[in-house]
Amino acid sequence: MKKLQQIIAFLCCKYPHKSEITKARLTKMVYLADWFSALLDGKQLTNIKWVFNHYGPYVDDVIDAAHSAIGFNIEHQNTTFGTSKYVISYNGNIEHIDLTTREKDILSAVINKTQSMYFNEFVDYVYSTYPVKTKERYSTFDLVSLAQKYKSESKKNNN
Repeated sequence: MKKLQQIIAFLCCKYPHKSEITKARLTKMVYLADWFSALLDGKQLTNIKWVFNHYGPYVDDVIDAAHSAIGFNIEHQNTTFGTSKYVISYNGNIEHIDLTTREKDILSAVINKTQSMYFNEFVDYVYSTYPVKTKERYSTFDLVSLAQKYKSESKKNNN
């Protein structure tokens, strides 16, 4: 499996609310993992070029990666409100996920931070991140540069 597929598999295996792993939530969790990694380690976990579209950070890369790999399932379901959603799951062996301890720690931090959030609260949290708050819609995010700028501004504001 490629790195992005391993990240998706880890999130699918470890996220406690399996029916909530929709295309939108999964994509935004990968975004958060890249953002957390940029803040903590100065690099993204993935090589995704994130775009700020009208629904926040979104790219097709995440769902395309799940769609093209063995072990993933994308199932159409209806929400309790009767609207469509696509739930992503991974039925492969978690032992085949080859991520570093640091990568797993970052992914676990994303899960721990967001697992108790209903979808609207989750989206609000994603929208509260520095890249979304400071960039224009339809622009791309250079998360590493934005993390550096965020940390620099935070230092100035704390002095």
